[in-house]
Amino acid sequence: MPRTGTLATETSGTGTSGTETNSRPARRRTAIAALALAGIAASALTLAGAGPAGAASVATWDKLAQCEASGDWTIVDSTHTYYGGLQFDLQTWNAYGGRQYATYPNQATKKQQILIGEKLLAARGAAPWPVCGGPSGIANDHADPYPAEPPTPVGVVQLSAADFDGDGTKDIVGIEAATGKLWLYPGKGNGTLGDRVQIGSGWGGMSGLAAADYTGDGKADLAAVENATGKLYVYPGSGAAGGMNTLGDRVQIGSGWNSMRDLTALDVNKDNKPDLVAIDNNGALWAYPGTGSLNGTGTLGSRVQIGSGWDTMAELSSPGDLNGDGRADLVAVDQGGKLWNYPGTGSLNGTGTLGGRVQIGSGWDTMHQLVGADFNGDGKGDLDAVQAPSGSTGIFYFYPGNGSGGLGNRAQIGTGW
Repeated sequence: MPRTGTLATETSGTGTSGTETNSRPARRRTAIAALALAGIAASALTLAGAGPAGAASVATWDKLAQCEASGDWTIVDSTHTYYGGLQFDLQTWNAYGGRQYATYPNQATKKQQILIGEKLLAARGAAPWPVCGGPSGIANDHADPYPAEPPTPVGVVQLSAADFDGDGTKDIVGIEAATGKLWLYPGKGNGTLGDRVQIGSGWGGMSGLAAADYTGDGKADLAAVENATGKLYVYPGSGAAGGMNTLGDRVQIGSGWNSMRDLTALDVNKDNKPDLVAIDNNGALWAYPGTGSLNGTGTLGSRVQIGSGWDTMAELSSPGDLNGDGRADLVAVDQGGKLWNYPGTGSLNGTGTLGGRVQIGSGWDTMHQLVGADFNGDGKGDLDAVQAPSGSTGIFYFYPGNGSGGLGNRAQIGTGW
């Protein structure tokens, strides 16, 4: 169960998380990372439609895992870049739907890793495993080990928070994985949520939701990445919960964003204009300064690298001001389940943009869909998160911020998430 713990400071603002107990060098390293940039239309792929070329017997997958990872389905390689028996990187794991099972591939079951491997095999053949793919025979074994069990999307995903209905309280938006419907959950101002309202459809092919006022009109907007094309769009908000009219016509503000993950909106330079931060496939953390106006590809300024080693970090979110210094902070979960706060400095200053990280919790490897804001209106940053077994819906919890960088006792605010 997630819990707050004794605070421990780190001297670096990057996401290096140390050596994991199950880490050892994998026998082979794949080229999956490079393929994550090769125009993946992940949302359009399903196991049911993959056909014989995208299937192989469990015995053949075991051969591949033996070559890639000495048969260890829980392995993390020595540089913390590739995970599990099939040595996925996070970029590809996320692109092919792996996060529905677990944040990190090595946390998923063998079967779940194979299911995602089937999708990758259907799209790219044996190429993602350039050393081990051929000898394993993965491209020539057309058996289907799980023909009746394609991965079923579950829960509400891609959560983000802002005041969409203009009542001064923070709301949550998210995509219902099974239907692709976009839902608005209005905040009540006390950490709980009201009855949800559908505000969009066809969102199954979108990811990286990041809510903020990008247009400068005082109304919350929604940024999102179209998975198939990598285009980044802003959907301007109307300032009211108007059902399917809550968001206006989208405007493209970027391209190539399918190479980025964990998009998070926060004001890194304290200019009252929301910026975007995201991690690239090399583990670099980037800040894209907002201009405060919706101006196509000019909506965001030139990006600045603000961290490295973030390939081990996931579930990025900004609770706002978590430590009471008036600056927006960033939180993230490492592979060992530790929750870290990276305090903002209020200045976009390269690797000095974030201060030395502080551990504020442990056991967060069971938590998913982290979303932050001041949900109870006390001026302190809070977090919400879903606790769920791999591939299942779960319980939604509210973690109130204590104003000094930590979190108080959690409260259940929903089920079926």
